[in-house]
Amino acid sequence: MQPVSKGGERLAAAAPAFAIIIAVAIATRIVSWWNPVAHVDDQFYLLAGQELLRGHWPYLDVWDRKPLGLFVVYALVAAIGGGSIIALNLVATAFAAATAMTIRQIALRFTSPIAALMAAVTYLVVLPLYGGQNGQSPVFYNLLIAGAVLLLFRSIERKAAIVPNALVAMLLCGLAMTIKQTTFVEGAFVGLGFLWLLHHSGRSLAFIVGAAIAMVGVALSPTLACFVTYWLQGPASADAYVYANFVSIFERQSWSPLARVAGVGLLFLYLFPLFIMSGIGMVSLARVSRWTTATALLAGWLGAALLGYLSVPAFFDHYALPLISPLCVAAAIFYDLRPGRLFFAGYMAFCLIQGSILDWPDNRREAALYRDIRETVRQAKGDGCVYVADGPSRLYMDFPDCRPTRYLFPDHLVLITERDAVGVDTADELSLILAARPAVVVTRKARKGRHPREIIAILRQALGRDYRPVLRTADGESKSVDGVTVWQLKVGPRAGNVN
Repeated sequence: MQPVSKGGERLAAAAPAFAIIIAVAIATRIVSWWNPVAHVDDQFYLLAGQELLRGHWPYLDVWDRKPLGLFVVYALVAAIGGGSIIALNLVATAFAAATAMTIRQIALRFTSPIAALMAAVTYLVVLPLYGGQNGQSPVFYNLLIAGAVLLLFRSIERKAAIVPNALVAMLLCGLAMTIKQTTFVEGAFVGLGFLWLLHHSGRSLAFIVGAAIAMVGVALSPTLACFVTYWLQGPASADAYVYANFVSIFERQSWSPLARVAGVGLLFLYLFPLFIMSGIGMVSLARVSRWTTATALLAGWLGAALLGYLSVPAFFDHYALPLISPLCVAAAIFYDLRPGRLFFAGYMAFCLIQGSILDWPDNRREAALYRDIRETVRQAKGDGCVYVADGPSRLYMDFPDCRPTRYLFPDHLVLITERDAVGVDTADELSLILAARPAVVVTRKARKGRHPREIIAILRQALGRDYRPVLRTADGESKSVDGVTVWQLKVGPRAGNVN
């Protein structure tokens, strides 16, 4: 372990450390606070939350396969901020900072205060690199899982607190499962960890079995409460809840093997140094501690997070976000070794070079471009409906008077991996929407292989016959506003000129 200067000790003390964490949380995220289309998922989750406030239920009126708890979180954000993207980003920043503080508390069991602070900073700096700069779901549930793991570590010495800590921890894991189902894996690890502690504390088998039953009951209670909410509305609502949450994911198609390889490449592109530092930290800890209970639990958390990541066959960048918490705790051990501080500085510089944290120009460009799209849609729609076949679902929030379908997340009907995995024949649903002749249709240029051929054919036929383009944006990297075309129904007055 490296010696820590008095200045470093002062910085790493609790109050200054928390102030630094809050400052870093703001600095790494503020760049996109005013961008309403920074991430496609955040747009839809906030839309679904706002719809829930209007009495439109997930799975019934607005379809998605995410658990109800996620939409409750976004409904609360919408209630606080009226659908404001700034309100969402402020809440998400608070969650990110709180998670970093929890990571610091866990890391303090293994490292010096300055290395624990470095682990917290690492978490905040890496989040934006994998889609976590705004309100992506792991930004919220990572706090719940980290809190449960902290309680697990605190129970190592406090044997009398094992059971109460276990019940609170399992409630946190249960709440996390209502935000993302894959947190079941980390929740199972936490539960098994507490049972292991009970065994080593000398408790009888009967006591351990009773505790396990109580823990499972507590963990499942939030999901059960969600199910009961739909069951009380009738069998059809209960079936819709079960299908969306537990069946549809298995009907989803996988990307090609080449796409999976590309996903693995993206995973390691920026996390590879963190994996290496974490691995060295764990090896160093094992040599020094000879696999104490705390060391074994940290290794178990790393394994559970990795297993949770592997449990989803597809890859999107934000799927890597749950891995970051345990990796940062393990990396903190490396930060205390002789080269650790230098590698920390180098890794932070490497992350900044990626660009997300400092990308003011592109966020401003996206926000301005979205304003142009929104204004064009406003002029073109009149009193009619807007249908976003592909593009910014934020438009549904700005024009809430009409909903052409319950599939308001564009990918659910047009993405090739979602073909017939959303409870309806996707081609038939798209045909029904276009047959109703919405006043405006929004599309976006997609790479080859992203959309099924039948979806492309249906869109081309309807748009070529019934619509005229009134705005086209230039191609680019944005999944919301670049390569977008706004189509106006031909029977209406022309809204503008094609750009």
